[in-house]
Amino acid sequence: MGSSGRAAWKAAQGPSLHRRSHRQCAFGGRPDIRYAGSVKNGKIGRYELLHKIAAGGMAEIFLARQWGQGGFFRDVVIKRLFPHYAEHEHALRMFQDEARLLAELSHPNIPQVYDLGYSDGYWYLAMEHVSGSTLADLCRTAAKAHKPMPLAVAIGIVSQVCLALHHAHERRDREGRQLRIVHRDVTPQNILISLDAVVKVLDFGVAQSSARVDTDAGAVRGTYAYMGPEQVRGKPLDKRADVFAVGVILYELTTGRRLFRGSDVEIMTSIVERDVAPPSGHIANYPPELEQIVMQTLLRDRSRRTASAGHLALSLDQFCMRNGLVTGALVVSHYVRSVYPYERAHEKGMGIVQDELPPGATSSHRVTPVTPEDLEAKLLAEELRTLGQTARDRSARHAQAEGEVEELSDDELLVEDEDMLDPRRVAALAASSRPPDRLGLDAFDEDSDVKPVVLLSPKRKGVERRSDGAFMSDLERRLAEDGEGAAERADGSSGKTGAGGGGPGGAK
Repeated sequence: MGSSGRAAWKAAQGPSLHRRSHRQCAFGGRPDIRYAGSVKNGKIGRYELLHKIAAGGMAEIFLARQWGQGGFFRDVVIKRLFPHYAEHEHALRMFQDEARLLAELSHPNIPQVYDLGYSDGYWYLAMEHVSGSTLADLCRTAAKAHKPMPLAVAIGIVSQVCLALHHAHERRDREGRQLRIVHRDVTPQNILISLDAVVKVLDFGVAQSSARVDTDAGAVRGTYAYMGPEQVRGKPLDKRADVFAVGVILYELTTGRRLFRGSDVEIMTSIVERDVAPPSGHIANYPPELEQIVMQTLLRDRSRRTASAGHLALSLDQFCMRNGLVTGALVVSHYVRSVYPYERAHEKGMGIVQDELPPGATSSHRVTPVTPEDLEAKLLAEELRTLGQTARDRSARHAQAEGEVEELSDDELLVEDEDMLDPRRVAALAASSRPPDRLGLDAFDEDSDVKPVVLLSPKRKGVERRSDGAFMSDLERRLAEDGEGAAERADGSSGKTGAGGGGPGGAK
């Protein structure tokens, strides 16, 4: 599975009751695949499942497609809760709370949630699909390719993360009350970067908020290497805990090394008891102003720490302006594409771009989808064309058997035209395929009792064609002669009958 597919959503590491197993999966450990099977018929709810992306401690992630009317469709990400967690009240509530919480957030650096549903025994979330790579995968791939991340790119990424967190921290509900959201798991694995340099902060599954009552207060949730001291100690948290995590990420991106190493116990001890070593101890020419900003976010005393993610984003912007650094999306996108010089796979038959029209053609010449009515009309036209060919073949065979005949033109047999495939001309085709009424027999159609039979025989050579007028005159003459002959025969019969009848009577 490619990096873009594997990282299309790192949200697979969803809310977990067992952060140890969740963390192992996040860093490449073996995920739980006991429920990796697809939904019946490859669908869940109104979404068509395309393929599986990843699996985490509590949920598995699918790339899916939503279909609508008029050819509408869009790709979404389905986060599906494992069925055995659906029976766990606390885990199910966390899954549902994540959906409700994301529905309250509306920011370009936070993925949107479209739907929360239940189908075929599964709870699922339908979320925005962003094709890209996690920050962790980007750094790992860049290191292998020997392409260190420029300072402007690192600051550009962190600035977008700060904007997303600031929006979540300051968000209020529809009644105007503060949600007091604390992400609690801001890590490189939960930061997604698209090829167009759109940064998304993922996985609000373990977020703390006043919108839900946390029944396990004091529990440690998150990734140890990115926790603040108060989070490690299990104390009440505020937005400054996320600021500490962002400070760790900024430190690592600008120095190229992990800040906290070792076992979980060693990491927690370092966070709680030791001050962070300045970045200039690793990078000789590290900018002093930037070092001050970084160190301000990593203070163990949160009362002296940078107040919010918004303050951190503003400090980074001011540093870039004073030092002439450009951190826009184009700069970040150029670096990401240099690390991942790939294009997404093409899907044949799924494009929406129409072919260009030939010179002089209009939009009416553009090929449109065939409707059932059009198909029926085309079949009728083809059948009529076949009948015309059959008639010509029969006429040719008859000519060989009976002698030379007068060939009928195409207009008399069937009007053939390339435009006959046009459904609008089917009615005209039926009318034009009918032979012209040379004898005036159409009047018989009005009388259902009269059924004339017309026998057409081939015209033999040497026989002149007489006009309709001559034919009618000849017919009238023959009828008149037949009438006179019938009258004379009638008179002769009546005379003979009278003489014979008187004879017997006289004899008597």
